[in-house]
Amino acid sequence: MMEKDYFITLLQQNYDTMSLFFSAEMTPAIKIPLAVHYSFSRETFNGPQFEAQMKNLQRKVVKQSLLEFFSNVSNKSVLSYKVSAHLLLHEQTDQELNRLAQNEAYLDSVGFEASSYQSIAAIFLLDEAHAKRAKILHKEMKKQHHFLTGKDDIPYAVLLTREPVNAQLQAQTMRCYYDELVAQNFKRGDALQAMSQLLTLYNADFEPIVIDYVSAICTYLKRENIKIRRKFYPFIAMLALAQANEEVLNEIIRMNKELMTLPMFSIEPSLALMTATQFVLQQLIEREALQQFSDSLLFLQALNMNDFLQDAKITFAFNIFDFLNG
Repeated sequence: MMEKDYFITLLQQNYDTMSLFFSAEMTPAIKIPLAVHYSFSRETFNGPQFEAQMKNLQRKVVKQSLLEFFSNVSNKSVLSYKVSAHLLLHEQTDQELNRLAQNEAYLDSVGFEASSYQSIAAIFLLDEAHAKRAKILHKEMKKQHHFLTGKDDIPYAVLLTREPVNAQLQAQTMRCYYDELVAQNFKRGDALQAMSQLLTLYNADFEPIVIDYVSAICTYLKRENIKIRRKFYPFIAMLALAQANEEVLNEIIRMNKELMTLPMFSIEPSLALMTATQFVLQQLIEREALQQFSDSLLFLQALNMNDFLQDAKITFAFNIFDFLNG
């Protein structure tokens, strides 16, 4: 199990190394999530090695015509670097690259439109049957929330359909959670929809107590002067699913305060709270302190997917290799 002090030290080290290696165009909003990703993997970032690995990966992608977002020219983004890190840190990069390409083909075959979100969904897809279940749920989600449901919801549809589901019931429950949360003064929009989707992770039936958990968590965090931004909504859902008590929340608050002392979070303070939440929840899983989950892997996938998507709302198609030649 990773110690908190070690993680924080490695995180700062990785960020500082990235700051020296990358140009000034690479903002903290990109460097921090990338540094977090490396640190959670217990890896030390090496600039020249990263560059060589990226060029090698680019050759493989171009040769095999894989992954839509690797071949489109647009802005650099946190999502592009996070996906590249996922591949580079994988124990079997070639096999993972082929798996993602096959999964994207499955998603294409059931009618999903190609997008960066589809590429993220491919990471969490099991097989073709899974893709079909995800498409059915996505259609039901769109019936409940026509204007909010789009490409950015594809990863959630995939996550929530690892096993057969009652798609109509689950989509209706998502809408019920959304409406109840609006009544609790949560701000409407994509982040709230993502939150309502995640709340159905283990149970497609509407449970009023889940709203109580969400409300209690927010009240406690606000009382501790934690500002809750919309992008943190999905993480609140994860805390509610974990039935996080005061001890867990206090652990997150303490770590958040420690992270906020690091200069790297001065421009992006909301990322400190997300990082602290992800670290504490993953530690609880590793300590088997969240045994109420029927599938801990599913919980971790949901947590990690939120980490991938936290800034994806502003990204679409992009080229993750343009900085190598810029």
